[in-house]
Amino acid sequence: MPATESFRWGIIAPGRIARTFAEALTGVDDAVLTAVASRDPVRGAAFARTYSTDAHSVRVCPDYDSLIAEPDIDGVYIANPHRFHADCVRRCLEAGKPVLCEKPLTVSAAGAASLFELAERRGVFLMEAVWSRFLPVWDQVLDWVGQDAVGEVHTVQSDFCFRLPFKPNGRHWDIHQAGGVTLDMGIYAISLSNYLFGRGPDQVQASVLKGETGVDIRTAALLSYGNAVSVFTSSFVARRDNIMSIEGDAGRIVIDGPFWGSDRATLTRHDGEPEVADRPRRVNGFEYQIAAAMADIRAGRLQNARIPWADTLTTARVIDHILSDAGVIYPFL
Repeated sequence: MPATESFRWGIIAPGRIARTFAEALTGVDDAVLTAVASRDPVRGAAFARTYSTDAHSVRVCPDYDSLIAEPDIDGVYIANPHRFHADCVRRCLEAGKPVLCEKPLTVSAAGAASLFELAERRGVFLMEAVWSRFLPVWDQVLDWVGQDAVGEVHTVQSDFCFRLPFKPNGRHWDIHQAGGVTLDMGIYAISLSNYLFGRGPDQVQASVLKGETGVDIRTAALLSYGNAVSVFTSSFVARRDNIMSIEGDAGRIVIDGPFWGSDRATLTRHDGEPEVADRPRRVNGFEYQIAAAMADIRAGRLQNARIPWADTLTTARVIDHILSDAGVIYPFL
């Protein structure tokens, strides 16, 4: 499509994270929300009213397939619970609709590989929405690391821990919705560690606590990258500062919490004063991955260079390893 035309987005599943996406569209040139589809028509209608304006009305589609079939939708953002991602992505790809799917793309590496094969075969863009990789503060962090500002990196440490109320049927706790802390929170530490080192880990060790619904409610893991390690904890039953530290033989970088959505990082060299980088977001941070996906789709590319298919697969394989060893088994697989 010509870059001079507005890019028209459709949203599947108007929950909390979809609201973040819709708000971020205000910070992306030529992006508009055109339609939304929900299993709950009342919820879908309320979402459409919220994001409609005097100049532009958001349509409500009666079901997902109706939205996917709309001829004036240029891209679909998928934001339903993890278990249902793969089915919705597949339906979009079969219809020739480009997809930006909330992480995790699927709940297994095999599922992700199947979708990438379909995207390649159909010639349709597909991207896992790991928004953290596109944040300005992470550009700065990678610049510092690339300039050897901290020397050779040897240790990365991070936490993603919140105390969540127990709701057995809620998406975090429900094994039938692919709940669990590793898919929901740990994925950030894994994906960003792989991003930092430019590859997947050589070895994965993890200690996982399972809850009464069968999902992982605390994961502590060590990822080995040659002489370096990334150590992270993700938990539904603990509270932490949720920073990430990157330590090398010449200094340290601390990314303020929440590290996956931060706008500040501090570099402290062993032989110098701290250097603080404030990198505020235009809106809420989702705008950068949205703009990147739009640029790729308009250029006819099938994948994004910052989160290519191979990186999504690498992260998915690490998660497979952690959950398999822990005996977390999703009954629908």
